[in-house]
Amino acid sequence: MSRQVWDEARHAMMGEVGFVALGVDWTEAKVTFNWSYRLNTECTPLERHGVLYFIEQGLMPKTGKRYEWEVARDSGIPLMATLQDFDWADEVLHSQIGRQWYVPEFGGLQKALDFGDAAWSKILSNWAAVKEQGLTSHANWWPAVYSQACSAAGATPDPAVLAFSETYEGTRADLQRVAGE
Repeated sequence: MSRQVWDEARHAMMGEVGFVALGVDWTEAKVTFNWSYRLNTECTPLERHGVLYFIEQGLMPKTGKRYEWEVARDSGIPLMATLQDFDWADEVLHSQIGRQWYVPEFGGLQKALDFGDAAWSKILSNWAAVKEQGLTSHANWWPAVYSQACSAAGATPDPAVLAFSETYEGTRADLQRVAGE
């Protein structure tokens, strides 16, 4: 899991740099840590790697890291484009590391992807039940962060952007519907 720790530490550092550059105090955001907690308590080590590998593969199409970089580039904030460029390059590296050591465990790419897909569906299939039991929560941090960025820039928040609220309750990060939804 060391490559995942490296990846998440890098995300956190780049995110903090980006937030500070935009005048956002990220410590005011209500962040929940349920995803990592659930991966580590409900999945086997191989399932955790499967989920991560499946996610990494899903980040390569045009709707993934390329799209994120294009949005950052088009924002007119060069720092954001640079951060997303680093992020995209690093995800490519992660996916290649996974292909080198994870895929051979399954005897082929499709079997490795299928295992990761099943592991991801497993962790998400009981999302509502886990939330109802009080074992996890979901706080939408977006309005507070977006409002701070707008305030720092002297801009009025766009109500449509301010209303953004997405969870993985019914849709995964690869935009596929969760089984049973």
